[in-house]
Amino acid sequence: MIGPRERIKSAVESSSLGSISATLADLVSQPSIDVICLNNTIQVAQEVFADAPDDICLPAGIFKNLSILFERRYQQTKELDDLQSSITWAEQGAAAIPRNIDKLHCLNNLVASLISRYEQTGECNDNPNYLNHAIILAENILATAPPGHAIQADSFNRVGVMLATRYDRIGNLEDLQKAITFLELAVAATPLDHPNRAGRLNNLGNMLRSRFERTGDFDDLQQAILQGEEAVAATPLDHPNRAGRLNNLGNMLRSRFERAGDFDDLQQAILQGEEAVAATPLDHPNRADTLTNLGTMLFRRFERTGDFDDLQQAILRVEDAVTATPLDHTDRVGRLNNLGTMLISRFERTGDFDDLQQAILRGEEAVATTPLDLRDRACMLTNLGTILFRRFKRIGAFDDLQQAILRGEEAVTATPLDHPNRASMLNNLGTMLRSRFERTGDFDDLQQAILRGEDAVTATPLDHPDRAGMLTNLGIMLIRRFKRTADFDDLQQAILRGDDAVTATPLDHPDRAGRLNNLGTMLRSRFERTGDFNDLQQAILQGEEAAAATPLDHPDRTVMLNNVGNMFGMRFRRIGAFDDLQQAILRVEEAVAATPLDHPVRAGMLNILGTMLGSRFKRTGDFDDLQQAILRGEEAVAATPLDHPDRAGTLINLGIILILRFERTGDFNDLQQAILRGEEAVTATPLDHPDRANMLNNLGFMLRSRFERTGAFDDLQQAILRVEEAVAATPLDHPDRARRLINLGIILISRFESTKHSHSRECAIKCFTECVALHSAPPTDRINAALQVSPMLAQGQNWADASEVTKTAVNLLPLVSSRSLGKNDQQHLIKQYAGLASRAAAAALEAGKSANNAQQHPQIAKEFEQLRDSLDLSGGKSSISTEPKAPGSSRHSASLELDKIIDKIRQLPNFDQFLLPPTANQLMGAAAAMHPVVLINVSPFRCDAFLIQHHSITVLNLPRLHEETITKVATIMKSRSPTKHQMLDLLQWLWEALAGPVLNKLGFCEPVATEEWPRVCWIPTGPLCNLPIHAAGYHRETGSRTVLDRVISSYSPSIKALLYAHRNVAQRSRSKACNKAVLVSMDTTPGCAELSFARKEIIELESLFAASIPRVVLDAPYKDDVLTALDDCSVFHFAGHGESDHSDPSMSTLLMTDWQKNPLTVKDLVALKFHQNPPLLAYLSACSTGDNRDRQLLDEGIHLMSACQLAGFRHVIGSLWEVSDKHCVDAAKDVYNTMIQAGMSDESVSLGLHNAVLNLRGGRDRTGMTREARDARLIENEESEENRIGDPYIWAAYIHMGI
Repeated sequence: MIGPRERIKSAVESSSLGSISATLADLVSQPSIDVICLNNTIQVAQEVFADAPDDICLPAGIFKNLSILFERRYQQTKELDDLQSSITWAEQGAAAIPRNIDKLHCLNNLVASLISRYEQTGECNDNPNYLNHAIILAENILATAPPGHAIQADSFNRVGVMLATRYDRIGNLEDLQKAITFLELAVAATPLDHPNRAGRLNNLGNMLRSRFERTGDFDDLQQAILQGEEAVAATPLDHPNRAGRLNNLGNMLRSRFERAGDFDDLQQAILQGEEAVAATPLDHPNRADTLTNLGTMLFRRFERTGDFDDLQQAILRVEDAVTATPLDHTDRVGRLNNLGTMLISRFERTGDFDDLQQAILRGEEAVATTPLDLRDRACMLTNLGTILFRRFKRIGAFDDLQQAILRGEEAVTATPLDHPNRASMLNNLGTMLRSRFERTGDFDDLQQAILRGEDAVTATPLDHPDRAGMLTNLGIMLIRRFKRTADFDDLQQAILRGDDAVTATPLDHPDRAGRLNNLGTMLRSRFERTGDFNDLQQAILQGEEAAAATPLDHPDRTVMLNNVGNMFGMRFRRIGAFDDLQQAILRVEEAVAATPLDHPVRAGMLNILGTMLGSRFKRTGDFDDLQQAILRGEEAVAATPLDHPDRAGTLINLGIILILRFERTGDFNDLQQAILRGEEAVTATPLDHPDRANMLNNLGFMLRSRFERTGAFDDLQQAILRVEEAVAATPLDHPDRARRLINLGIILISRFESTKHSHSRECAIKCFTECVALHSAPPTDRINAALQVSPMLAQGQNWADASEVTKTAVNLLPLVSSRSLGKNDQQHLIKQYAGLASRAAAAALEAGKSANNAQQHPQIAKEFEQLRDSLDLSGGKSSISTEPKAPGSSRHSASLELDKIIDKIRQLPNFDQFLLPPTANQLMGAAAAMHPVVLINVSPFRCDAFLIQHHSITVLNLPRLHEETITKVATIMKSRSPTKHQMLDLLQWLWEALAGPVLNKLGFCEPVATEEWPRVCWIPTGPLCNLPIHAAGYHRETGSRTVLDRVISSYSPSIKALLYAHRNVAQRSRSKACNKAVLVSMDTTPGCAELSFARKEIIELESLFAASIPRVVLDAPYKDDVLTALDDCSVFHFAGHGESDHSDPSMSTLLMTDWQKNPLTVKDLVALKFHQNPPLLAYLSACSTGDNRDRQLLDEGIHLMSACQLAGFRHVIGSLWEVSDKHCVDAAKDVYNTMIQAGMSDESVSLGLHNAVLNLRGGRDRTGMTREARDARLIENEESEENRIGDPYIWAAYIHMGI
């Protein structure tokens, strides 16, 4: 077979140029020519034509075909000499050939070679403008090509591709528009079955996608995908160009996903990209391009789903692409840019600093190798700026931020105003400018940032997936401006933007967590400004959802934990839930632990943590918390640059914590250092900054502390000036104004006490009064102001104003004792406001208001519902959970839901007063159904008895009853040391000061001569709760001057509790007369003194009950045995020790065998809930079952007796203090004998106890009796004092609670 070399030689020997031309044409027409054949053919042709005469006229086909052969060899060897030879032969042919079709073919080949030369070398000052030359030639071909000729369609395509290439080079939109026009003509001129149609469709699709990227016209993208899909469909599976067309189609689908957010488009794009890579040989020049595009698609999927493996695979693909791309290749910069973007994302996901450094290297290389006039340079610049910005955020290097902003500004400047990518660049630049404001405090940076952010949002279509990110960033900028200027409209607009961003973000989107976090921060800021508690609740929900949606190892999780911890801390300060503080500290500690030591945000976290530890110290008194708080504060200050805007906040917080240590230890140096920190903070805060008022207020407090320590009057004057300035700078409706007013009032009082100038006192009263009336302030601040000002008003006899402020404060109490609080938290809050309701009632009376007005105030303070909620909880003391609570299951959410249900109930007929304080008519109606009720109001102002009868409510002033005296008497009675003589004297005083006047007023003036005893229910308040009103009187004499001889007494912790018990009695008809009696004896209790008569007591009682009454007798049982037995009981009798928990009365306990590990507490009794079938009696024959030694919780009735009543027992018998073990037997027998004789009726219970007490008081042998105490104090061979049975200390302890 004759080869090409021989054929050319034969043609030359025959001197047939036509044959040579035909031979070359035949070779060119072959689909492929191996490189050896190409080399041989080109070598022979060069030799032939080198020896040819100069005047020989070569056929046109020789020029054209030799140009093609050299171009073919260039495609295989990439030797520029071959490419240059191709250009030379084509130029010679075009010059030598007359204007005909052969000339056009030569020009066409020349265009192809020029394009290849451009693609290989690019444009530079040393090279001709190959691309522009090629375009001019191609346009000439079009101008001279015969209409309908095949070369016309090819030229349309070539011109279109070249114009598109020039558009990619310089970004002239006109080139892109013309390119699309030419490519549309090329497709239209190409038959449907033509093999080149697929390539031309592919080119047209690419250009339409480019125009979409430039103009944002979504229809262009839709059309591009149609062209791309048709191109792929028309390309055989084994066609070499199929991979490139799949790659292009994948890019188009990815663009549609980026624009419309349809995840299926991204999935399809990845499938096309993977198929393209698989179809591209490992050594193919286009493989790098397909790898880059596939990597970009995988990266987009990572951004959408958060799948870390996608990110890893994306980086591997693009690293392979960069490696396969020659250093001087024009596409290398784009691939470096993409790789840098992916590395920065991996840094953000893992925190690996090396990824950040490598990303910067890639970004800098991309920018450095990108020509200044390249269209894509703006993209390279903005990406490099973003990467530098990330490094600034990580290490705090200010130069990185400056360089990032320079890159961002250059990128925006280089991007046309109508370019779709401009919005993203503006958004990035705005974020950087905002950060520079946060770092330097330059307000102009923030203003410029907001302008950029607004422009970005405006330029982004409403349905664009990127719009949500831009909205949240703009919201953050507006929040920053609000914090700087206090413009409330900025705050409102920020929340609207943040809410829109969250709404527009799919539930499973990785960025949703960050946007929820931002929205939570914005809502928290509005709470701080308005005091709207719902905003804080919503902020916590957003923050918890954000933290829960963030992987445990994600670097951003620390910020989210810190933010939600800060919100928990705010809720603690707002409502006092200790568990909120514990959860806050856990979250911020976790955030600090997970944050690198050199990270710029660490200082802020330490500052917050120090503040929270200081709060826990104030709540618990744990000195180690205070020490740790100071360490954290000092570390925060040390880590904050001297010129940083946040430094002032860290300084003032450290000063506040140092003041706490000064107050605890008295170390004057702490006070001095605190003042230095405060002064430095004020100096560092701009005069018009909203935070300056807070700095001034705290500094004033510190100066007052120094005045109190040293007496330096100038400190006091300076303190007043600072706080006055703070108040003046605080808006009238700002929640923080209240605290500053209180602080100013306290300092003014100090000046009044020092100078005795009444003006200072009057100004202080104005401060406190304004605070009470400030509706936007936290209820606790308003109540505290009322507590401060009410004694001052009372001292000045201004009872009208005193009544108003205390009334306001009392009405606020339900707001601070939320249902969502645990019982410990409720008790802690109630303790702070002990006696407030009594003050309100006393002030109302002094102001001349009616009894109907005054009597309701104490009840609000001791709402039975509040007590029920504080006891009826599923858990005990506050527990600490390390896991975020599910929003739907939180106690706060449940509390809100309960409020809604209560509101609905109150809309029902006859339920308008549901769970509200009883009205006067309700109280009188209850007295008519039962008996007179006497509520004794004890306050520092005055003491009064409210006499509630069926026909009226009257007030009896008790001028001989004083709060201070009551407290002293109660202390003596509960000391276990009073003699009989002392007890009788005290009972006489109690008669004169209280019981005698009340009974006389009620008309109970004589002893009872029949068995029809009148009854009175006593409701004491304050320290009076510890006194035996029922035992008051002159017991040394015979006659009527004793309560025992005139009435049967019962007690109730509150009016609402009394009404509640009455409702239980009304349900008695539903129950049997006596279902079951549970009798429990604990003669031997671990850790306690032996009670030798306890078992005997139960034996005696067991014999009293008729055989028809079932009995369950438990000797030394365990807690669970007792709880099981109590089910469906009518009588529960317990003979054993009781323990009142003085630190937490709600944890008071009846001691069973396992009490040390599993105590039977108030909570357990309340949880029984016998309301549907209320039992008759709980008889607690133990000590201190009615005892509550926490003076600040006396009004709350938190003890074992009230717990039993709350659980549903209609009657409870117990004791105010420890009782005689031996005489418990006699007392119990007397009670049950009376009850059994009366048929176990409700009336028989109080009558039985009354008889028992009368019997214990006298008429029996009073010698040789002892005070064996049934109490839970651990006994160490202690000999009990012996007393006669007539000793009031024995019989006065017994009380009845019920109706």
